[in-house]
Amino acid sequence: MSPNLDKQLCEKYPSIFVDRQTSVLHSCMGWGFECNDGWYDIIDSMCQACTELYSTGISIDPADRDQNDGNAFFQVNPPKFIATQVKEKFGMLRFYYKLEFDEKLNKLGESGKYPDIIEIKNGYRNYIDGIVHYAEILSSRTCEYSGKPGELHVSGGHRGGWYKTLNIEEAKTNPELAEREYIPVKNLPKNKEYLLDN
Repeated sequence: MSPNLDKQLCEKYPSIFVDRQTSVLHSCMGWGFECNDGWYDIIDSMCQACTELYSTGISIDPADRDQNDGNAFFQVNPPKFIATQVKEKFGMLRFYYKLEFDEKLNKLGESGKYPDIIEIKNGYRNYIDGIVHYAEILSSRTCEYSGKPGELHVSGGHRGGWYKTLNIEEAKTNPELAEREYIPVKNLPKNKEYLLDN
């Protein structure tokens, strides 16, 4: 991704891309966004959806209220959503991440007295997993270079090449892509002899 768009995402979502400037020994985000500019809007929309989550809460036992400043109601905030790697793989966006829940919530959950906490945490996980999965699927229909509608292409005209989701015109007119002879996967021969010979 271009340095300008990389910077925009990091400035817009500093809590998600908190590890962007760290060593690659600490996080793969140190490598940056390992995809091209055409997926910027997908990543941006996904990050927005994963940061605009609702809080909820649970009632807690009187014996545990001292852990909650004496309050009978414990507010459960969404987890921190932290990117660990963003890249292209086999023509699709891959967005790896971790979730960090509030330490007080974790302690209450470990007590075993609040099964609702497990359900709430799983609800957040499932919701965020769904958003990330949708973004990854959307990338398989979006040109990684231009952001226009795209489809899976392969370099060299055979199944052993590099896979990328590209707009047909981008594949023909972008010098870098044209040199590698990207063609739509759907145009590859499907006979067994071709698969064995190549």
